[in-house]
Amino acid sequence: MSDQADRLREMALHVKQQIENELAAEIRPSRVIVVSSGKGGVGKSTLALNLSLSLCALGKRVILLDADMGLANIDIMLGLVPKYNIHHMIQGEKTLEDITIAGPRDLKIIPGGSGISELANLDSVDLKKIIMELGKLDALYDYLVIDTGAGISRNVITFLLAADDMIIVTTPEPTAVTDAYGTVKTIANQPGQRNIYLVINRIADANEGMQVADKFRLVCEKFLNVDIKMLGMVYNEPLVGEGIKKQQAFIDLYPRSTAARNIHMLAANLINLHTSDDIPADFSSGGIRKFFRKIAGLMQQ
Repeated sequence: MSDQADRLREMALHVKQQIENELAAEIRPSRVIVVSSGKGGVGKSTLALNLSLSLCALGKRVILLDADMGLANIDIMLGLVPKYNIHHMIQGEKTLEDITIAGPRDLKIIPGGSGISELANLDSVDLKKIIMELGKLDALYDYLVIDTGAGISRNVITFLLAADDMIIVTTPEPTAVTDAYGTVKTIANQPGQRNIYLVINRIADANEGMQVADKFRLVCEKFLNVDIKMLGMVYNEPLVGEGIKKQQAFIDLYPRSTAARNIHMLAANLINLHTSDDIPADFSSGGIRKFFRKIAGLMQQ
C-alpha cells in the first residue's frame, strides 16, 4: 500500500509540474516600448498612437499608456473622454480595468495625467499591489507602448532607464537632433543594456532622412559607444495634421497616404526586430511587472 501511495503521489507531482510548465510557456511577458524625444513638437505622441494602432492591425494585442505627466493627450487625439486615469488606480480608488478605455482597432489605452511619480511615495504593501495589478497585463498583451514627455526630466529618464526598448523620435531640424542626442547621452551614462531605436519624423524626402539618421548613429557610436538601430522614417504630410484636427488617427483617416505606409513599415520593422533570436536571454523574467518594479526602484533612489 505504501509503494502504491508513493507512486500515486509521484504521478500527481509529475502532472502538476507538467501543467505548470505548460501554463508558464503560454504566458509570454509583454514587450515594453517607451517612446520619447529630446524636445516637444516633433510628433512623438502622434507616432506613439499610430504605431500602436498599426501593431494592432498586424494582429498584435497592444495597450498604450499615456505617461506624459501634466500634458497627457492621447485621449484628446482620439476624441475620447475618460472618467479616470492611472492616478485613480495608484490611489486605490479604481482598478486597472476601471481606468482602461477602448480605442480604435481594439487598442486599449491607460489615460495619463499625474500619478506615476506617486509610485515613489507608496508604502511597500501598496506598491506591491500596484505592481501586481499592472503585471496582469503580461498575459493579455503583446506590447505595452508608453508615450512619455519630451526632454530629460527625471520622470522621462526613469521610464527610459526602466525600459528594455526605447524609440527616440526626432525631426531633421538641428535643434531637435541635438536634443535627441542629449537624451541618448543621458541614458548612455547609466549602466544597463537597452535597445535604442531611431525614428526620423517629418522628412522632406528619403535622402534627407537617411543623412540625418546616418550622422546621428555615427555620432552616438563614436562619442557614446551606443549602437542606434534605425527603425524608419515618416514623411511630412499635411494629412497628419488633419487627423489631429479631426481627432482621429491619420492611418485610419488616410490609410493610403505615404505617412500611413511609413507607420506600417515602422510597425513591421519593430516586430521583425523582436524575433525570438533578438530577445535577450533574461527577457523571460521581464515584461510589464519587471518594468514597473524598476520604475518604483528608480523613483525611490
